[in-house]
Amino acid sequence: MSHILVPDHPREETARLLGQARHCRQLATGVAEDDLIDQLMTLAKSYEAKAALLRASCGVGS
Repeated sequence: MSHILVPDHPREETARLLGQARHCRQLATGVAEDDLIDQLMTLAKSYEAKAALLRASCGVGS
């Protein structure tokens, strides 16, 4: 059985994760290196996936 740590304030943590994803995407628009763009976009997707998992596990709305 796997365990997930649930933050004290899941709604705020979800918003923080989505904000980090947005920030990564914004940074990617100002970079010329393809490798760095790919890394930032991958990081953004990771933040979004964590936010989606948190929403699903805690019943947090969008």
